[in-house]
Amino acid sequence: MSQQLSGHKLGTAVVSKIFETSLEFKSDFLFPQWADAAELITLSVHGWLVKNNGKIYLIDTGIGNGRKRPSPRFSDLDNPFLQRLAEQGVTPEQVDYVLITHIHTDHVGWNTSFKDGKWVPTFPNARYVFPQQSYQFFLTEQGKTVSGYAAFLDSVVPIVEAGLADFIPASGGVIDEVFEYFPTPGHCTGHTSIRLTSGGEQGLFAGDVMHNLRQIQQPQLACVFCEDKPLAEKTRLQVLEQVARDRTTYFSSHFSGSSVGTIEKRHERFIWQPVEG
Repeated sequence: MSQQLSGHKLGTAVVSKIFETSLEFKSDFLFPQWADAAELITLSVHGWLVKNNGKIYLIDTGIGNGRKRPSPRFSDLDNPFLQRLAEQGVTPEQVDYVLITHIHTDHVGWNTSFKDGKWVPTFPNARYVFPQQSYQFFLTEQGKTVSGYAAFLDSVVPIVEAGLADFIPASGGVIDEVFEYFPTPGHCTGHTSIRLTSGGEQGLFAGDVMHNLRQIQQPQLACVFCEDKPLAEKTRLQVLEQVARDRTTYFSSHFSGSSVGTIEKRHERFIWQPVEG
């Protein structure tokens, strides 16, 4: 069944999920504290398309096609991501901004496409916005040793070389008056989330603050991919409190289904209320 869903209205903005693929992991690998080791967990990989006041934004860009990666999950893919974008009436040339929450393999891949023997910007008229701290990490000797360095080389460096990159400082910043970057540390160096404010309503694109719905009721559940697990848990609790308090619509990077919902706090527990497309 297709996970390509219709748009979600948020003030004057319309937000649509651009599905790329799904990944399956054993529960006790993805979350070592998970009680049922036999359970399989499905993560959705997708970007978010935002149309607002005549402008077009893309938040995170998945894995990309035709890549050589250390993990076979990410290698030599052939998914119709751009066709799904076209189904929403958008061509690559029409995208005004590409907003990246963090530089990981499954969040930056469609930044570039392979043409005439090299990787070039997929969205040639867009400004690409990266967290500065995340970018600078990959310029260090440590950054060059991690598995995500290949994605940095073919999905980020060509953007910088083309002069299309802008950088958000570690403290955060505002893009085009309606998107606010702010730090949500723990998952990786320079991890950020992006708040959209439109028509008095708020949406949150939280990157990898959470990977699975169970983390809403069990915020202490640590994902194997988070570098600083205690800090990631602290950030997760802060985000859950904020989303519940402010009645913010949460746009997840990896929840399956619609990947959209609201969060309520009842008797010191957080409850997910899915919003279907």
